[in-house]
Amino acid sequence: MRFKENVIFRLVVVLSCLIFLNVLSSYFFFRVDFTADKRYTLDKVTKRILQEVKDPIIITLYVSKDLPPDINRTIRDFKHLLTEYNEHSKKRIEIEEVNPNSSEEIEMKAIEVGIHPVPLEVREKDQVKVQKVFLGLVIQVGDKTETIPLIQPGIAMEYNLSTLIKRLTIQNKPKIGYITGHGEPVLATLDQMTKELSVLYDLQVINLNRRMDLSDFKAIIILSPFEEITKMEFNRLDNYLGIGGSIFVGIDRVNGILNHGIGVGVNTNLETWLEGKGILVEDAFIVDRKCSTVTVQEKSYFSYPQQVNFPYLPLITEFSDHNITDGIEAMILQFASPITYVGDSILSYHELAWTSDMSGKLKVPVSFNIGQVWRPSDFLFPRQVVAAAVHGPIVSDQEARLCVIGDGNFIVNGVGEQRITIQPDNINFIANAIDWLSDDSGLMSLRTKGVQARPLNELSDSRVLFIKYFNFLFPLLLVVLHGLFQFRRRSLKRTRLMRPGVVK
Repeated sequence: MRFKENVIFRLVVVLSCLIFLNVLSSYFFFRVDFTADKRYTLDKVTKRILQEVKDPIIITLYVSKDLPPDINRTIRDFKHLLTEYNEHSKKRIEIEEVNPNSSEEIEMKAIEVGIHPVPLEVREKDQVKVQKVFLGLVIQVGDKTETIPLIQPGIAMEYNLSTLIKRLTIQNKPKIGYITGHGEPVLATLDQMTKELSVLYDLQVINLNRRMDLSDFKAIIILSPFEEITKMEFNRLDNYLGIGGSIFVGIDRVNGILNHGIGVGVNTNLETWLEGKGILVEDAFIVDRKCSTVTVQEKSYFSYPQQVNFPYLPLITEFSDHNITDGIEAMILQFASPITYVGDSILSYHELAWTSDMSGKLKVPVSFNIGQVWRPSDFLFPRQVVAAAVHGPIVSDQEARLCVIGDGNFIVNGVGEQRITIQPDNINFIANAIDWLSDDSGLMSLRTKGVQARPLNELSDSRVLFIKYFNFLFPLLLVVLHGLFQFRRRSLKRTRLMRPGVVK
């Protein structure tokens, strides 16, 4: 009887503790994150954005029911993420879940707000059928709305959510100027960059020949001019730096004309102006064994496309520990030039990115040969600097900031059939640079959170040969050794059983 009473008492204590913890968890939310990249921990930038939220945020989830287990897991993780957002926003987020498949009216409403059904293959009773599912959401603040058409697994959802909330709640965006009038790419050819910067900034075009107060701009972008810039225009830029301004420069010191197979130098006076600020951009092409590829038409009996390594498109994977390069792992440049610091020690100079240990540089003019056989003697200039930053009293006693990259086309998408998709880290680089130049952390750490480029390590031919034969012979050797071991063990057992006096 006493034993039964003890069991009941312990059961009541355990249940009471569980109920107490459950009630406590409704008031206090926390989660322990043991992952290496802290994928389940909100970034400090997200927390700051949520703390600044003043108006109620309504998030409507348009999610179908009866989803496959892997999709269900993604939705469950996303709901946990929304719970954390709600906690850090002081309960200002209202979450509503809607099943668009429940009626045609709700389905049409989801499509109207930009959430379209996604075809999904589902196996049911040994049959594969295509199911139409909705996996999107709408964020509403006041009368403004933003849509995420597809909820994806991974850390990118935190960046997407924080970006849209920031866009909906920000009051006055700082101005960023974009210099035109010297053959620079128009903003229509920079849609990835403009989309990224428009979250936090108001991007406006500047013509230095017109009367405009440059002090209104937090930072100014100069990107790939191909015509000469006048002394008067440089004076305006100097005056801007003199009052503590910040400038980003993407300079094309060389130009590769693939249609004619030649590479020439570019002179716009921008290189002379930068040298006066302590940054020398050489009129040389960087070549790197670690590079991207170009598509060529291989002709034999019929024509077919083939990917060929092109060292004039260096793949940059070496970055310094700086706010601009925080989390960036891989950038692809095209016809880049090396950078050298020749300025005064009173300025703070930071090298941001380098080529690989197998890189070189070729003085202009050069001739391009897609089929060229590259040798180690072509890569005698390792770790060339391709991007750098300077801050300090550049023009006057006021601290100014300057960031330079030796490739002006590294973020140009183009238009129409010529449009290309730019490497994500190229866009992250200029976005981080503008944040740094504007002295605003913004979404800098979130842009690259969880973004990991893991290219395969290059192996020597001898190493490849060793791995190949090791993988082939080692399993055979294990089988032979196991056979010999079994043979030896059975021989010893047979010998032991054959001794006189052993009972079988």
